[in-house]
Amino acid sequence: MKPLELMEQGRFLGEEFLLWLWLRSMTEGGASGEDGDGSGCFVDDSIQLVSERGEVKEISLRKGNPAESREAFEALSRGMRPAKMKLRILSGDLEWVFTLNAATLDMGALKLPPSTGKAPHERLHDRIFLLEEGAGHLERRLKRFLHTRTEDPEGLQESMQAWVRAGRSGEVLPAGEAPWQS
Repeated sequence: MKPLELMEQGRFLGEEFLLWLWLRSMTEGGASGEDGDGSGCFVDDSIQLVSERGEVKEISLRKGNPAESREAFEALSRGMRPAKMKLRILSGDLEWVFTLNAATLDMGALKLPPSTGKAPHERLHDRIFLLEEGAGHLERRLKRFLHTRTEDPEGLQESMQAWVRAGRSGEVLPAGEAPWQS
Protein backbone atom coordinates (compact mmCIF):
# COMPACT_ATOMS: atom_id res chain seq x y z
CA MET A 1 0.00 0.00 0.00
CA LYS A 2 1.18 3.53 -0.76
CA PRO A 3 1.99 5.90 2.14
CA LEU A 4 -0.85 8.29 1.28
CA GLU A 5 -3.35 5.43 1.26
CA LEU A 6 -2.11 4.27 4.65
CA MET A 7 -2.45 7.80 6.04
CA GLU A 8 -5.98 8.06 4.65
CA GLN A 9 -6.95 4.75 6.29
CA GLY A 10 -5.59 5.86 9.67
CA ARG A 11 -6.97 9.40 9.54
CA PHE A 12 -10.05 8.44 11.58
CA LEU A 13 -7.84 7.87 14.62
CA GLY A 14 -6.40 11.39 14.40
CA GLU A 15 -9.90 12.80 14.00
CA GLU A 16 -11.07 10.92 17.10
CA PHE A 17 -7.99 12.16 18.98
CA LEU A 18 -8.78 15.78 18.09
CA LEU A 19 -12.39 15.27 19.15
CA TRP A 20 -11.21 13.71 22.43
CA LEU A 21 -8.85 16.66 23.07
CA TRP A 22 -11.74 19.03 22.38
CA LEU A 23 -14.05 17.14 24.76
CA ARG A 24 -11.42 17.06 27.53
CA SER A 25 -10.63 20.74 27.09
CA MET A 26 -14.24 21.56 27.86
CA THR A 27 -15.09 18.91 30.46
CA GLU A 28 -11.83 18.05 32.23
CA GLY A 29 -10.03 21.39 32.11
CA GLY A 30 -7.75 20.06 29.39
CA ALA A 31 -6.02 17.68 31.81
CA SER A 32 -4.01 14.83 30.34
CA GLY A 33 -5.23 12.36 32.94
CA GLU A 34 -1.67 11.26 33.71
CA ASP A 35 -0.39 11.41 37.29
CA GLY A 36 2.01 14.29 37.92
CA ASP A 37 1.09 16.16 34.74
CA GLY A 38 -0.53 19.44 35.74
CA SER A 39 -0.70 20.82 32.21
CA GLY A 40 -3.86 21.81 30.40
CA CYS A 41 -4.62 21.53 26.67
CA PHE A 42 -7.31 23.77 25.19
CA VAL A 43 -8.78 24.37 21.77
CA ASP A 44 -7.74 27.85 20.72
CA ASP A 45 -9.40 30.04 18.08
CA SER A 46 -9.44 27.84 14.97
CA ILE A 47 -11.17 24.56 14.06
CA GLN A 48 -11.49 22.98 10.62
CA LEU A 49 -14.24 20.36 10.21
CA VAL A 50 -14.61 18.08 7.16
CA SER A 51 -17.05 15.59 5.70
CA GLU A 52 -17.29 13.44 2.59
CA ARG A 53 -21.11 13.55 2.68
CA GLY A 54 -23.52 16.38 2.08
CA GLU A 55 -23.14 19.57 0.13
CA VAL A 56 -20.72 21.27 2.53
CA LYS A 57 -17.38 19.45 2.60
CA GLU A 58 -15.41 21.78 4.89
CA ILE A 59 -16.15 24.36 7.55
CA SER A 60 -13.52 26.58 9.12
CA LEU A 61 -14.45 28.29 12.36
CA ARG A 62 -12.11 31.07 13.47
CA LYS A 63 -11.84 33.87 15.98
CA GLY A 64 -13.69 34.08 19.24
CA ASN A 65 -14.36 30.71 20.85
CA PRO A 66 -15.29 28.25 18.08
CA ALA A 67 -14.93 25.24 20.42
CA GLU A 68 -18.06 26.28 22.29
CA SER A 69 -20.04 27.54 19.31
CA ARG A 70 -23.36 26.06 18.33
CA GLU A 71 -22.11 25.95 14.70
CA ALA A 72 -19.31 23.57 15.69
CA PHE A 73 -21.67 21.22 17.51
CA GLU A 74 -24.21 21.35 14.68
CA ALA A 75 -21.47 20.34 12.25
CA LEU A 76 -20.34 17.51 14.54
CA SER A 77 -23.92 16.26 14.93
CA ARG A 78 -24.22 16.14 11.14
CA GLY A 79 -21.22 13.84 10.85
CA MET A 80 -18.44 16.34 10.22
CA ARG A 81 -15.11 15.52 11.83
CA PRO A 82 -12.26 17.72 13.07
CA ALA A 83 -9.44 17.76 10.50
CA LYS A 84 -7.26 20.45 12.02
CA MET A 85 -7.41 22.59 15.12
CA LYS A 86 -5.34 25.15 16.90
CA LEU A 87 -4.39 24.04 20.40
CA ARG A 88 -2.86 25.76 23.39
CA ILE A 89 -0.97 23.80 26.07
CA LEU A 90 -0.30 25.49 29.39
CA SER A 91 2.10 24.11 31.98
CA GLY A 92 3.03 26.43 34.81
CA ASP A 93 4.29 29.66 33.21
CA LEU A 94 4.95 27.96 29.87
CA GLU A 95 2.64 28.06 26.86
CA TRP A 96 2.78 26.27 23.52
CA VAL A 97 0.42 27.20 20.67
CA PHE A 98 0.21 25.11 17.50
CA THR A 99 -2.10 23.56 14.94
CA LEU A 100 -2.59 19.81 14.94
CA ASN A 101 -3.46 17.99 11.72
CA ALA A 102 -5.67 14.91 12.23
CA ALA A 103 -4.43 13.00 9.18
CA THR A 104 -0.74 13.13 10.06
CA LEU A 105 -0.70 14.36 13.69
CA ASP A 106 1.76 17.03 12.56
CA MET A 107 2.26 20.03 14.80
CA GLY A 108 2.34 23.13 12.60
CA ALA A 109 2.76 26.85 13.19
CA LEU A 110 4.31 26.05 16.56
CA LYS A 111 4.91 28.94 18.93
CA LEU A 112 7.25 27.96 21.76
CA PRO A 113 7.58 29.63 25.15
CA PRO A 114 10.35 32.26 25.20
CA SER A 115 13.92 31.07 25.70
CA THR A 116 15.82 32.25 28.78
CA GLY A 117 19.28 31.64 27.33
CA LYS A 118 21.56 34.58 26.60
CA ALA A 119 24.12 33.05 24.25
CA PRO A 120 23.03 31.56 20.91
CA HIS A 121 23.93 28.01 21.95
CA GLU A 122 21.95 28.42 25.20
CA ARG A 123 18.90 29.62 23.26
CA LEU A 124 19.26 26.66 20.89
CA HIS A 125 19.39 24.21 23.82
CA ASP A 126 16.40 25.95 25.45
CA ARG A 127 14.36 25.79 22.26
CA ILE A 128 15.14 22.11 21.73
CA PHE A 129 14.18 21.39 25.35
CA LEU A 130 10.94 23.40 24.99
CA LEU A 131 10.10 21.64 21.72
CA GLU A 132 10.57 18.24 23.35
CA GLU A 133 8.61 19.31 26.43
CA GLY A 134 5.64 20.53 24.35
CA ALA A 135 5.67 17.39 22.22
CA GLY A 136 5.81 15.34 25.44
CA HIS A 137 2.63 16.99 26.75
CA LEU A 138 0.86 16.09 23.51
CA GLU A 139 2.33 12.59 23.48
CA ARG A 140 1.02 11.88 27.00
CA ARG A 141 -2.44 12.87 25.86
CA LEU A 142 -2.20 10.64 22.80
CA LYS A 143 -1.08 7.75 25.01
CA ARG A 144 -4.03 8.33 27.35
CA PHE A 145 -6.46 8.56 24.43
CA LEU A 146 -5.19 5.30 22.89
CA HIS A 147 -5.42 3.57 26.27
CA THR A 148 -9.00 4.79 26.77
CA ARG A 149 -9.92 3.85 23.22
CA THR A 150 -8.60 0.30 23.52
CA GLU A 151 -9.91 -0.33 27.05
CA ASP A 152 -13.46 0.97 26.56
CA PRO A 153 -14.22 1.92 22.95
CA GLU A 154 -17.99 1.82 23.42
CA GLY A 155 -17.82 4.00 26.55
CA LEU A 156 -15.61 6.51 24.73
CA GLN A 157 -17.98 6.63 21.78
CA GLU A 158 -21.01 7.06 24.05
CA SER A 159 -19.36 9.87 26.04
CA MET A 160 -18.37 11.69 22.83
CA GLN A 161 -21.88 11.35 21.41
CA ALA A 162 -23.45 12.57 24.66
CA TRP A 163 -21.04 15.53 24.70
CA VAL A 164 -21.95 16.47 21.11
CA ARG A 165 -25.67 16.24 21.96
CA ALA A 166 -25.14 18.42 25.05
CA GLY A 167 -23.16 20.94 22.99
CA ARG A 168 -25.85 21.07 20.35
CA SER A 169 -28.47 21.83 22.98
CA GLY A 170 -26.25 24.47 24.61
CA GLU A 171 -25.51 22.45 27.75
CA VAL A 172 -21.87 21.78 26.94
CA LEU A 173 -20.33 22.92 30.22
CA PRO A 174 -21.42 21.43 33.53
CA ALA A 175 -23.19 23.71 35.96
CA GLY A 176 -21.09 25.43 38.56
CA GLU A 177 -17.38 26.11 38.38
CA ALA A 178 -15.28 25.24 35.37
CA PRO A 179 -13.16 22.15 36.11
CA TRP A 180 -9.86 24.06 35.83
CA GLN A 181 -10.93 26.52 38.57
CA SER A 182 -11.12 23.94 41.36
